[in-house]
Parts: sequence; structure tokens; C-alpha cells
Amino acid sequence: MTVPLFVFTVAPTGLGHIRVMNALQEGLPPNTPFEVIGLQDTSLSKIHGLLSRIPFLTKIMEFSQTNPSAERLITSLLVHHLQTHTKEAMAGFAYVAKIHPDQKRWVIVSTHFALAFSIAASKKEIKEKFGVEIVLCVIVTDDSPQRAWVVKDADLVFVPSTLTEKALVKLGMSPQKVKVVSYPVSPKLAQKLSPAEYQHVVDQLDANQKVSLQIVIPISGAAVQLPYLEDIIHSLSYEDFFFTVVGGDSLFTAPFFEKISQLSHVQTSIGASNLQTVEYYESLFYQPSRPAVEITKPSEQAFKALLEPNERGGVILLFTQPVGRQEKDNLYFLKRHGLMPNEAEQQALEDLLLSDKKLSTAETAHLHELASHWRAIQLPTKSQRAASLIKRLKQEGVFSAMLSYTPTPEPEVMSNGVEMVWNEIQTFIADAQSPTIARESSALPSST
Repeated sequence: MTVPLFVFTVAPTGLGHIRVMNALQEGLPPNTPFEVIGLQDTSLSKIHGLLSRIPFLTKIMEFSQTNPSAERLITSLLVHHLQTHTKEAMAGFAYVAKIHPDQKRWVIVSTHFALAFSIAASKKEIKEKFGVEIVLCVIVTDDSPQRAWVVKDADLVFVPSTLTEKALVKLGMSPQKVKVVSYPVSPKLAQKLSPAEYQHVVDQLDANQKVSLQIVIPISGAAVQLPYLEDIIHSLSYEDFFFTVVGGDSLFTAPFFEKISQLSHVQTSIGASNLQTVEYYESLFYQPSRPAVEITKPSEQAFKALLEPNERGGVILLFTQPVGRQEKDNLYFLKRHGLMPNEAEQQALEDLLLSDKKLSTAETAHLHELASHWRAIQLPTKSQRAASLIKRLKQEGVFSAMLSYTPTPEPEVMSNGVEMVWNEIQTFIADAQSPTIARESSALPSST
């Protein structure tokens, strides 16, 4: 059976869906044909940035995400707009059809709901105009059951938890179309570190070693929380901490990068595009001095908590304050799986480490036992308290204790989500064939 062409779609909003797209591409077997089409509707990017940066608009966004009536109204208006503005998507698919004239079966993978609705509305036109059969797969990039992900005309919708699965079905998705898989983190980032690489991580986190703790800070596509991050960097950059800050070049990030580049123990990596920024970020994990800690928004980055400390991407995650319902939902995912402190544990952690009190042996032992189950910690709202907490986490051995984390073999917290996605797609394609050939051959070429 002919191997289908895989078509990935990219939008100019944020970096999360690009990282997920890259992870899925990495999981394709060698020599599998695929294309990436970029849709350049900059209005999406501008709206995304404004909603994330301006507090008043952020509150409106969060209200529209959490109030059922408001969410229903806003989503219906947005979906109507997306479904009636498909010209750019069709132009992208015309390009794909032109360079792959012999490919008559496409699997379109969308990691952004806006693109998913436009593509779903165009399925019939794509089939008739280009003479192809398509399978539309939507990857939900947050554990956030919002109406915006209810793409009823998709063939498959992948979600990271049964909680989101049940919610989307309740909102109208067909239960047969919704598939629960572990979040698709990069297979490359799940590779084991060499003994020497892992020892360098151990040394960075050990308060008794004179090794600078390397911290990576990816700047979000919306360029939010920059003053907060600048304060943390400024507070710690003159001590045993070294920062690598990665972000895109924009009107909002330029002053920030100019300021922090003047500080000691800081290096910057600035991408000219979203794709390049993601490439710069991921390249850090292949350097001999791989960072041990990452300060990040709890966006899709939160799901790197599924990786183990001895894996290439298994950095300790320190979260800034969530922006939007989806980031709060991601934190809830980690808390209910015990991958970060719950509210009571977070309060106890701050009470112990943000005071002048010297910890007792019993308090230290209890804190280390709790930390051995964590992959992430929430930073305080105030930047100075956040900087102080980071210092104490290292000084009191909490970071080192977090290296003892051992994953629980639960379906939602495995690191092989990419493999799960492709297996589900392979099964769907096979089942769609005639009964006589449905199981005789695989839709994807073997990766072995």
C-alpha cells in the first residue's frame, strides 16, 4: 500500500505548536514523505500577543475561557471566521499538490486549532480540487478542554488526558474520534544522557560543588513576563548561575535582550523566525554543558516534566505565573499526577525556604523526600522572592533530591507520546481500507 504524504501546518502564533510539530516529525520513520506549509495570517499572531501581554485583555480572555456562555459565544464567532477564511490554506495545499502530484492520500496534522477549523471546512474542496483523500488529525497542545478544540470534522483528535477527552465529548466531539495519548514530547529529548553528561547535571545542582548552575529561559512567542524574568536574571547573574535566554527578534523583545546581554553570566540566542527560535532552543540540549534547570511559562513546555532527569530534555522546570486558562489547566495536570507540589506543599516549601530559619534535619529529610517525586516547581509571583527561592532550592539540596525522580508507569505520563500518536494514525488508516487489505500492510513504513 502506498505510504501517505504527511502534511504539517504552521501558524505564526507562539512557539508551542511548532515544538509539538517538530516532535511529531522526529517520530516519523526514515524516508517517510512529508511537507510543512506555513500560514502567514499575522492577525492571529497580533491577537495572541495582545491578549497575553495586556493585563486587561488577558482578564477578558480568561473570562471568555471560563464563563460557559461567553466561551460559547466567542468560540462560535471565531470558528465561523476560520471556516469562512480558507483561501490561504487552499493556496498552501495547492503548493503541496503541485510538488507531490502522485501522492493521492494525505495525512494532515494540525497542532493549532485555528488551522484545524480552516482545514476541516476545506476537506471537500481539497478532495475535489486536488483529487486526494485526506485524514485530518488534530493535536491538542494543552491539557485544557476548551470549545476551541472541538473540531467535529476532524478524523482524529489527540488529547493528553481522559479528563480532557471526557470534556470534549461532552462538548460535542464524537467519542470515537478522541484518542488519549501521553503528550507528544520530542523523542530526541527522551534520549538518555551519557554518564559524563549526566554527571555534569548532577554537579550543577550540588550545592557542595563549585559548578555554575546553567539555567535556560525560553521567551514565549507573546513575549510576556519580561520584567519579571529580567529581575530574576539580574539578581542571580553575579552568583554561581549562568543563564541562556532564547527568544525571537521582535519589537517587544529587543529592549529586553539589549539589557540582559550587558549582564555577567548571561548569553542570548535570538531567532529571526519562530522556527529558527525553536531550533536554537532545542540545540542547547545537545551541548556538552546541557542546562540543568529551565524557567518557563507553563505552556506546552510543562509537559517536559514527563521526561526523566537523566534524559536529554529532562531539565528541572521552574514555572512563572500562568497566563490564560490553558496554562492553569496544564499546572493542574502536573499536580494531580504528583509531578509538582500541590497547593499545601507549595506553601510549606515557600514557608521553609523563604525565611531566615535554618532547617532542621527532619525538615530537610521531609523536604527531600517530597522533592524526589517532583519534576517541576512553581515560582512565587514576586521576582525577588522567586530569585531567593531558586538560591535556596540549590543550597538546601532540593534540586539534587529532584534527580531521584522515578516515573510512575501511567498511560498519561509516559514519554513515548509521539509513538502513541503515530500508532493510532496507522491503525486508523489501516481500518479505513477495504476489509481484505485492512491489516495486510502498514500505513507507515517500518522504522526498523
